[in-house]
Amino acid sequence: MRKMINSISGVQKLSKGSQREIKGGMPEPDDCISGCYRFYIADSGSNACVVPSPSGASCFGTVQNGQCCI
Repeated sequence: MRKMINSISGVQKLSKGSQREIKGGMPEPDDCISGCYRFYIADSGSNACVVPSPSGASCFGTVQNGQCCI
């Protein structure tokens, strides 16, 4: 597999310094609109829930009175 990846034309290996600068994970969505939502995805074992933000990121909240509140 490694030979195949290295043989692709135009692909260069990142230097150690460049590899250290790579940041992982997903940024915290800043477009979550606070409020309570009727349609959501819930965790069956707790009161945790999630609704999508306008950009498609996940906004986490808790179920209160049958709605997901962010």
